[in-house]
Amino acid sequence: MTTTSMVPARQRLRSAGKHGGKALFAFTARSLQQVSTLVITLLAARFLPPSQYGVYSLGIVFIVLVQTMTYTGFYQFILTSREEDGAVLSTCFWLIIGLASLASLVLALAAFPLEWMFKAPSLGTLLLLLALIQPLASIGAWSSAALLRRGEIMRNFIVMFVQNIVALIGGAALLWFWHSIFALVAFRYVRVLTGTVLHALLGRDQPQRLFRRDLARRATAFSGALYGSRFLGFLARYAADLLLGMLHSPAAVGLYRFGNRVATGATDVFNQPMTTFAATQFGVAARRDRDFAMPLAQFSGTITMLSGLTGAVIIVFAHDAVTLFFRPSYLAALTVTYAMALRGAASVGQMLIEPVFAALGKTAWVMMFDLVSTVIAVAAIFAASPFGLEALAWTQAAVVLGTTGWAFGLLHWRGHIRIGSALRNFAGAVALCVIYGLILLGVYRLGIAAMQLRPVETLTLGLAFAALLAVAVLSVATRLRIFSLQAFSG
Repeated sequence: MTTTSMVPARQRLRSAGKHGGKALFAFTARSLQQVSTLVITLLAARFLPPSQYGVYSLGIVFIVLVQTMTYTGFYQFILTSREEDGAVLSTCFWLIIGLASLASLVLALAAFPLEWMFKAPSLGTLLLLLALIQPLASIGAWSSAALLRRGEIMRNFIVMFVQNIVALIGGAALLWFWHSIFALVAFRYVRVLTGTVLHALLGRDQPQRLFRRDLARRATAFSGALYGSRFLGFLARYAADLLLGMLHSPAAVGLYRFGNRVATGATDVFNQPMTTFAATQFGVAARRDRDFAMPLAQFSGTITMLSGLTGAVIIVFAHDAVTLFFRPSYLAALTVTYAMALRGAASVGQMLIEPVFAALGKTAWVMMFDLVSTVIAVAAIFAASPFGLEALAWTQAAVVLGTTGWAFGLLHWRGHIRIGSALRNFAGAVALCVIYGLILLGVYRLGIAAMQLRPVETLTLGLAFAALLAVAVLSVATRLRIFSLQAFSG
């Protein structure tokens, strides 16, 4: 090989390494929020009984509704609008702040009536404290969208990375020394305040007084269906918690939410960042009139691989981990954990509906999809609730798998997107994850567990083998073009 031919090869290698490093950092920064939340809530389950954990879980259900309203609708309008940057950012700032403030006010007024309705002591105070900080949190959401719109992707992820590291350390310290649900409230205050300070220091845009009514009307028309769909998605995901709280007790909610959190918290470490990447990439594709088929295939395979591998690890190791680290009362939630792990691995279609149709400007179909999905999910929850936590969890997993199939059909029917490659990647990823899970289960149960090591050593060695095996499986998936690092940007 000549010297001249080696130079481009070296440049390509450096370029690939640089791209891979940026993708890894972006994914780490985005997923760290899910990691910190998962670690803190698991610490809470270690220190708090199911009844108190259930009170906190009920509070978070309502805060999640406010947060999802902040990171959709106007947020996505910022990413996709072709209007002039200054007008879009300034107008949407006031829209986002106004919406978050209104939602927080409604929640604050409802805090103590909700405490009475659920018969959950301290729920009212907890909701009031959490509602007070949400308008400030919405400023960080706006600044993040502004950075992504301007292409300042790495700056956005630097802010996110530092914010979540500070929140994780601060929240863990608070909960370690203060075994109270209000330590969890303080953890959320640490995250929001840190993010606000970082965005103020590193953000490229500052709020302006400009407010264009015509642009606000277009943003509202664009966002209305997205907000409606997020509310329906909220009902589908949290109706079980609310029903358990009303029909049974906060302790039942605590068990269900623990089992759910162990699974969805782990799969969301991958799913939530990928949803953000998808929203940004499909937004760029729409503004540049690119075909959606290729990114749809990339995200379908990559998301399913990551969530499927994670789900397999949860199913194999959950029993031993709960026995080792948590109160025995939480073992009753294991079946919920298994079902929710499978639900997370089967949710790729649902996850991609919103970013794709938002980028296409067809948000009414997001609303329609979520309306039908929510009606089916809530009906299934009502039907399964009398039969206990296990039936409730498995029913939800089955509903999510069915709606993912419908999601791909809708993307082809109304989005006019070729879905053949996406379906092949989805099926290939499922097959690889099943093979991974079977190998992992066999090696762990028949090999590592038979060594008669201490429980901590057995679990640690099993997780180490799981990580090595995952690297091998992802390498195979990359060669088969099922898994792609190109999805890790935006």
